[in-house]
Amino acid sequence: MHLRKKYLIIFLSIGFTLALFPIYSSADSNNTDTAERNNVQENHTYLLKNPEQTTKVLEIIKKHYPSLTATAIEEIGLVSVENPKHIDVSKVQHKITSYVESQGELPTLIPPYEGTVSSNKILNAAHKSTLNDSQNSNKVHAKNKYPPLSSGNFISFNWYLKDVTSNYRSLSIDKGEHSTIALIDSGIDIKHPLIKENIDLTLAKNYSTGHMDVTDELGHGTSIAGILSSIAPQTKIIPYKVVGSTEGKSLWVINAIIDAANDGNDVINLSVGTYLIKSEKEDKLLIKAYKKAVKYAKRKGSVVIASAGNDGFDLDELKEFKFKHLPGGLHDAVTVSSNTKDNNLAYYSNFGKEVDFSAPGGSLLDHDGSERANEMIITTFPIHQMNTPLDQSLGIPQGYTLTEGTSYAVPQVSAAAALMISEHTERTGKNPSVSKVLKYLEKGSSDIGKPGRDNYFGAGKVNAYRSLIMMNK
Repeated sequence: MHLRKKYLIIFLSIGFTLALFPIYSSADSNNTDTAERNNVQENHTYLLKNPEQTTKVLEIIKKHYPSLTATAIEEIGLVSVENPKHIDVSKVQHKITSYVESQGELPTLIPPYEGTVSSNKILNAAHKSTLNDSQNSNKVHAKNKYPPLSSGNFISFNWYLKDVTSNYRSLSIDKGEHSTIALIDSGIDIKHPLIKENIDLTLAKNYSTGHMDVTDELGHGTSIAGILSSIAPQTKIIPYKVVGSTEGKSLWVINAIIDAANDGNDVINLSVGTYLIKSEKEDKLLIKAYKKAVKYAKRKGSVVIASAGNDGFDLDELKEFKFKHLPGGLHDAVTVSSNTKDNNLAYYSNFGKEVDFSAPGGSLLDHDGSERANEMIITTFPIHQMNTPLDQSLGIPQGYTLTEGTSYAVPQVSAAAALMISEHTERTGKNPSVSKVLKYLEKGSSDIGKPGRDNYFGAGKVNAYRSLIMMNK
């Protein structure tokens, strides 16, 4: 059997590819080998033509192979079958083929690093000279143990919060009390003093273990939550943990999107992403499944907001090579790029016509390539995990971290959207449509690129205060 190698790329936060690992698929020319491999693979996933036939397909599978474990996301007709004993399932595939639109073996996701590490580990590589220079002008001296991110203690690094809230004036209009945000990520530190009041565990889920524990083992989800709670301090955050300590699964992310929508979340924050190859069978399946999940969430009234990605790619050029980035980049998702302190596109940020908005995601590298720690942004980090040497050299206390990435631009847009929804609900007694929320965001955004919509910043840099003001006009 001839194998060709393809790669699944997963990123969480920082401005480069975090994980690159091979997945093998049989050459299309070897149909016999392909069929043989598919019949004995460890899991099978089927996307049905009609979601209403999901129950019938599950009954067929159970009838012919009662030992197999089959689960389904009925809302989009996605059926997953675990086959750890490598049973030949050609008979059942023949029975359900007329119901199936696409099929394949969904790839396994892995966390960005092995062991206990911070989600912005790359920042440890900052030159010593930069650290020494930064220590003189940006040293933090926190008087209180857990000051808010807006505190004067962090004046060098909380510039982004001032930017998107117009110096926190948005809080005088709305604080998000009538909205909820689903955080689909690596979990959350439920004991962190700055975010614990925002967390709602009633509907929280952990897809990696099936238990309720949503402890953040990577730090990424906690960092996203800190930004959400700083801009929308009364919005409830519901964690959906899709990345554990050892791995995650594409199926978990898709399932979490559906669950978050069914749970009535107003906003779904997806600071995660992947690149897929349109020509590969498994990737075709995954692309279609993501599209259906995001479309379903939008239909349920959830605003799905996702990152553009952190590799400096022109997403339009990627398409020419049959690569697709998602869930950011999907038609029904709001895709967010990252701008710098001086309103340039961040060096790591992907861009393209699918970008809808931008927000300041921080940047260790200045526009001239110099390293500038004060162009990064500060956010929360698990209180029992050590932050980076860069953090420690600048006096950033444990429970906080400096970082960069489109991942951190996303929650700024998510929080702004939550404020729009909360304000509209308070005024009218009902939630605004997704299109109306996007209209509010667009009206308040700052056009920082070429006049009008562009491929770097979309409709512009989000500003929560200006959007809230525009709701009156």
